Amino acid sequence: MIKRLSFVPLLAIVAIFGFVGLRLNVRSDPGAFAATQSATAKVTGSAATARSTFTPSLTFTASPAISRTPTLTLTPSPLASFTPSKTLLPPPTFEPPTNTPLPSAIPTATITFTPIGLAQVPGLVGAETNTPISTPGCIVRKDWKLTYTVQFNDALINIAKLYNISTTQLMQGNCLSDANKIYKGQILHVPGAAQPTSSVQCFPIQVLTPINNTVTLAGSGQLTFHWYGPRVPRDLIRVFAPDGTKTEYMVELRQDYSIDLSTLPKAGLYQWYVYPLDNNFVQNCPEGGPWNFTKAPAPTPAPTSAVIVKTPGS
Repeated sequence: MIKRLSFVPLLAIVAIFGFVGLRLNVRSDPGAFAATQSATAKVTGSAATARSTFTPSLTFTASPAISRTPTLTLTPSPLASFTPSKTLLPPPTFEPPTNTPLPSAIPTATITFTPIGLAQVPGLVGAETNTPISTPGCIVRKDWKLTYTVQFNDALINIAKLYNISTTQLMQGNCLSDANKIYKGQILHVPGAAQPTSSVQCFPIQVLTPINNTVTLAGSGQLTFHWYGPRVPRDLIRVFAPDGTKTEYMVELRQDYSIDLSTLPKAGLYQWYVYPLDNNFVQNCPEGGPWNFTKAPAPTPAPTSAVIVKTPGS
């Protein structure tokens, strides 16, 4: 009894594996499955006969193979319909703008000036007309072979005296209309066979006072110009102030001249010259200078007290 119970589980296991193998064989080969079933029955029968009289019966029914026929139905989808877009119009034709004529300018009124006659105002004298230097229609004397060139500070009367003629004769010989209108560099015809010579001996002028470059000159009092130079009828002293203003003094027949310093009010550096002149006031020798001196400021006048004089009865 014990042996039978141990053999039964073994048979069950074999049966289970046989069933599984049968299922696989039936699917792959039905003939091989029948042979295997017969052999299994024999083994089982012999084993049962040898050990017991238990005969298992197993009935296997082969199921038909399942046919797997896939069915694929393709439904055609309608193509997308293109909606026609708007038709493009041709680009517009650009025409140049028409020039608009500008409005015509408003005519301006023309101003007409009416000449007014010259008014005669009693006592009103207008600008004087320049007097011509030469006399129209006059002919310069050809028999005067000598010439004289007008110098600075020349006067027609002095030139006439130099050549021993009158001012009127000199004007007529040179066709001059005004004795006061001559200019530096003007050439005048004069009579004579040779130019007059001067008897003056020229030499450099030496200054005595004030000594050149004096710096101790007072601001007030007297100042004496003293020099030594050629013996001439006249000498001209010309003084230049610090601001450039000019002061002149004419000296006759001597070589010194005193002035009041009040005539030179400005303080500072002064320059002075001496010009030798002949009887016609023409420079006949080189001038002397420049010489310098420094003048102090003029003193400030002290205030004076007023004196009141009372008379009886006032």
